[in-house]
Amino acid sequence: MARQKRTAHISARYLVLGLVLVVLCLAFVIALGVTQIRGPQRFGKDQEEGYLRTYTVPGARGEIFDREGRLLVGNSTSYDLIYEYGAMPDTRREVNQSLLAIHEAILRTGNGDKLAQDLFPLEGTYPNMKLTATLRDKESAHAKAYEKFLARQEWKKGEVDSEKIMKYFTKRYQLAESLYSNDEITTLMRFYYEMERVDFGQYASYTIASGVNMDLITSLEESNVEGVNLSLHNERIYSYPGIASHILGRLGRITAETADYYLALDYPLDALVGTSGCEAAFEEILRGTDGVMAIRYDDDGNMIEKYYVTEPKGGNDVYLTIDLDLQIAAEEGLKENVSMVDGSDAGAITVLDPDTGEILAIASYPTYDLTQFDSADYYASLLANGNLPLYNRALQGVYAPGSTYKIGAALAALETGAVTATDTKDCFGAYPYYNNPSCLGEHGTITVTDAIRESCNVFFYYLGEAMGADAMTAYTARLGLGVPTGIELSEKSGIVAGPAYRQEHGLSAWQVGDNLSAAIGQSDHGYTPLQLSVYMSTVVNDGTRYRAHLLESVREFYTAEVLQQTEPEVLDTVDFSDATYELLIDAMEQVVSHNFTLQSYFRDVPVTVGGKTGTAQVTGKTDYAVFCGFAPSEKPELVISCILEEGAVGARAAYAVSRVMKVYFEKNIE
Repeated sequence: MARQKRTAHISARYLVLGLVLVVLCLAFVIALGVTQIRGPQRFGKDQEEGYLRTYTVPGARGEIFDREGRLLVGNSTSYDLIYEYGAMPDTRREVNQSLLAIHEAILRTGNGDKLAQDLFPLEGTYPNMKLTATLRDKESAHAKAYEKFLARQEWKKGEVDSEKIMKYFTKRYQLAESLYSNDEITTLMRFYYEMERVDFGQYASYTIASGVNMDLITSLEESNVEGVNLSLHNERIYSYPGIASHILGRLGRITAETADYYLALDYPLDALVGTSGCEAAFEEILRGTDGVMAIRYDDDGNMIEKYYVTEPKGGNDVYLTIDLDLQIAAEEGLKENVSMVDGSDAGAITVLDPDTGEILAIASYPTYDLTQFDSADYYASLLANGNLPLYNRALQGVYAPGSTYKIGAALAALETGAVTATDTKDCFGAYPYYNNPSCLGEHGTITVTDAIRESCNVFFYYLGEAMGADAMTAYTARLGLGVPTGIELSEKSGIVAGPAYRQEHGLSAWQVGDNLSAAIGQSDHGYTPLQLSVYMSTVVNDGTRYRAHLLESVREFYTAEVLQQTEPEVLDTVDFSDATYELLIDAMEQVVSHNFTLQSYFRDVPVTVGGKTGTAQVTGKTDYAVFCGFAPSEKPELVISCILEEGAVGARAAYAVSRVMKVYFEKNIE
């Protein structure tokens, strides 16, 4: 009885197992049938017919214009031809055919010059190939790529010849002579070498050609070549190569240090962002928003539909306060000015509207060309240049102001009562106290106006001793020296000479005699060329210090509708008397009219020019030349400061200033 029950129980178990097996078989047959009907899902199946594939379409970056609407930095949309591991055919024969079809389409549509870098170590046509002569240059890209190729194969250089390399590629990639012509084998070997060089695979695509035209794109879409994809991107174009490079700045990839910041702003990690200049300062304005395009293919791989899932959105345009005509004059004038002074190799110039703080031009020399910046050789030459062309001296260079500081010192002395317009001092070539610091000449008995015109050090030694550094800098800092100018780009804040600076930096204690040196713009004083222009602007516009700025307006992409307008912003107001103002303006007019060199430079400027020269002493170097000028002196519209490193004499820095003034007033007269 028990045995019968046990037998019945086993039979039931077998019956259940049999039913489960039948169900599994039916499920497998149904799944197989569905797969045969639908075909393989290579791109991602959606609920509608066909296969859907999506592409990122970058939003155009906003463009940069000068104040008159002249394009400085624009966009050029281009397509790169990408070969993708995930989309390539299944068999080697099919892969070879797709690569040959792509190559033929590239040549047929006139894109042969757009093929990506080819570092194949052999030259000639299969089977008559030999090692290329370029490999002899060990520093060449060919040689370096070849070394990596040999290392990957664990081959020793002396044991490898062209035969071994050809055999490797024909065997590995099944390039039989019975299947392909000699030209086709040559082409495929070159392709595969480049694919190996860039580690082509699941995580790395291969760029076959860059900047291809629409004829090629259309041809590939119509022929439905497998494995190929298009990458659309916007490139920056520069309308005036070499002009305003330090201002405009560059784009670059997001770095590990900035990744968290940009991820929080929803940037993709492969995005290009501003890394310097206006590109960085106005990144949030210029940035475009990427879109997503979907392409639907039928079961045979033919494109049947293309549409935007999310449309890309362009960034907004930036209009700068820069006047292109003045910018060109500043760049060219500065270059000429440096070249005409023996021993000088560098300098900077800044141009301001004193009534608004608008920066009309700003240049640093030597400079560089943004259109060549992506060239490794060009970039290496910039880094090797001892004159530091990448360094923006106009904003980052900190220089002693020399005698240009005497204008601020005189203003402080007149307003505090340390001197009056009629007070006189005697100059016999040296100050009679504190180790007898010298003057550039013997000026006799002079007033403050005479002292400014003749740049008499002795007169200002008296003022320095009478006031002390802190009383002078209380005025000059409010005029703009040693404080931020407000410009949107990165700048140095400068150094304000005095007891506080010495104590803060652990330097030797400030002595009474240091006040003398401080009064003539030496001692520890150090200011940027832009600060000098802000300082002089504040003096000549009767005490109003405006924030220096480059952003004129923000406008909508394509329509140019004004979205944001920058208004003048007052940072400080320095009260001083009309008598002081008139004395300083008159004295600075005399500086220009009584100096032969300055007269010759400004002869062709159709208005009265005022200004102040400075010859700044630099330890171990020839003196630096400094000049701050303004015009017209009756109602200044323009303030310009120029510094020539090792220019020796202050008046020499006025040449570049005169060049800009000529262009400005000729333009306004027209």
